[in-house]
This record gives sequence, C-alpha cells and structure tokens, in this order.
Amino acid sequence: MKLLNILPGLVMCIIIGGVSFIVARYIPLGSVTISILLGVLTANIVRLPDITKAGVRFAEKKVLTWAIALLGLELDYRVLLSLGYSTIVIILTGVIFTIGMGLFWGKILKAERNLSLLVGIGNAVCGSSAIAAAQGVIKAEEEDVGVSIAVINLLGTVGIFLLPGIFFVWKGFPNAGKGILIGDTLQAVGQVTAAGFSLSDAIGQTATIVKMGRILLLTPLVLILGGIRKRKTGEDIRGEKLPGIPLYILFFILFSVIGSVEMLPAPATAAIKLISKLLLTVAMAGIGMKITLHQLIRGGRTALGIGMLTWGCQIAFSLLLIMLLH
Repeated sequence: MKLLNILPGLVMCIIIGGVSFIVARYIPLGSVTISILLGVLTANIVRLPDITKAGVRFAEKKVLTWAIALLGLELDYRVLLSLGYSTIVIILTGVIFTIGMGLFWGKILKAERNLSLLVGIGNAVCGSSAIAAAQGVIKAEEEDVGVSIAVINLLGTVGIFLLPGIFFVWKGFPNAGKGILIGDTLQAVGQVTAAGFSLSDAIGQTATIVKMGRILLLTPLVLILGGIRKRKTGEDIRGEKLPGIPLYILFFILFSVIGSVEMLPAPATAAIKLISKLLLTVAMAGIGMKITLHQLIRGGRTALGIGMLTWGCQIAFSLLLIMLLH
C-alpha cells in the first residue's frame, strides 16, 4: 500500500487522536474512548471522501495491531496464573454458546443462516477479523459480511461504556471477574482494552489476556467450519488461506514476557507504553469511522436484532459462569 494512498485518511485519524488527548484532560472518559466516539461522529456527520478510505482502513487494521503488540508490555503473566483453569472453561464454553445463540436467534428472526453464523462468530471470537476469516470458508455474501461487521463494531462500541457502567452500579463485583467479563464478551481487542484499562490496569490486564484466549480459538473454529462444509457439499478448504496465529499476537506475547520479567529499563518501558497508547488512540478513530448508521438502517435491522440478542445472552452466560467458577 503506497504512502500517498493512506496518508489522507491516516492524517484524519491522527488529528482525531490528538484532539482526543486534549479533550481527555477535561472529560474523564480517557483518550481511547473519546477517539472512537469522535470517529463515529465524524463518519455520520460528514461524508468522508473516497481518498480517505485506505488510510482509515490502515489505522483500523495495521496501526491497531502495532498498538496491541506493544500493549503486551503492560501485562504481567502472574495475572494469568491467578485466573486458573476455570477461566479457560469460561472462554471455551462462552465461544460455543455464543455461536449457538447467533444461529438460534437468526432462526427465530428468519434470517439467512450465513448471516446468523457471521454475527454469532463475530460476537464469540474477535469481531471483524473472525467474520472475515469465516466468510471465506462458508462462502457468505459480501453484503452479509459488511452488515455483520457494522453491527459487531456498533455493539462493541456500546459495550465500552455499558460494561463499566454495569460495574459502577454493581459495586461488589470482584476485579478479576470484571476483567474476565470484559475480555469474554466485547468483540474487538481495541474495545476490550478501552473498557478494561478505563477501570484499572489490573482489570485491563485480565481482560486483554482473556481476549487473547478467544482470538487463539479462531484457527480451530475455521477448520471446524471447513470440515462441516466438506461433509455437506463435498468441497475441501485445502488450498484456501486459513488464519494462523496472527503475527501481532506473537509480538504481544513477546512483549508481555519482557514486561513480566522487567528486562527493559523503566524509561524505555514508559516510552513504549506511551507509544502504544498513542497508536491505540489513532486506531480507535479509524474503527469509529467505520461505523455508519446508514449501512445499519439500509440492511442491518435483522442483523442488529440477532447481534443484540446474542450479545445479551453472551453477557448473561458469562456472568453466570464467573459467579459459579470464580
């Protein structure tokens, strides 16, 4: 991708990110949250020229992956040890339950099966990336993919405020449980980090680790979908590009190990954390600008209904498991 192609949209995201940092000094929402809100407002008030699309997509995808990789330095794997095997059970059963709920509500609302499956997978695993990966295997229509991604991004943006709001009312909920619920139910990594770290560093760490566990389930999920397709149609997915473990997750793990053993001097660690936050703010602007109400109104009412009902069940199921197992 040529620099000149991505520059206009990327500059817009950088400007929104910079404004967010300034506004965050006066509004206690955090620059990351403010950035995604400003992105949504920008996309729905002003018609963005086509020249900005490549840069916005670059911020939403590439800049976000760099931010997440560097975010590993924030984590301490002693947090993972404290969560125990029960958290793995919550992640696995949560993914299976959420996909099932997507198919169930899709049947109730008389939606196409592929649309229901995409919305369920987007909620269950990792938002847009999971939808894109599954689309190539189940051969879903492009319109279903676009609507599903819009719905998932919208719900995740709402979740940045909704889940911390629940904990504000529910005072006695333990911090470990807060992190697990956020990491187990929000759709995108950026949304998880925005919601988790807005509450505390410890909650943010737990939420991010849980979210990474969900992302690692993407490859086996796509292989299972491919096996189902072969059984039903006789078509094989060999020769098609399957999602492996994303490179940014490997770097995330590397940086988290470095942070856990405190290999870097304090000034270097502080600088990398600041860079990660800056990149995350720019990426959130790009994510916000991908959410357009017009797209949802035009073709996403049914998908939005499936998404909301599935997500509600997902939150309730995760809460139940957390209370039982933690």
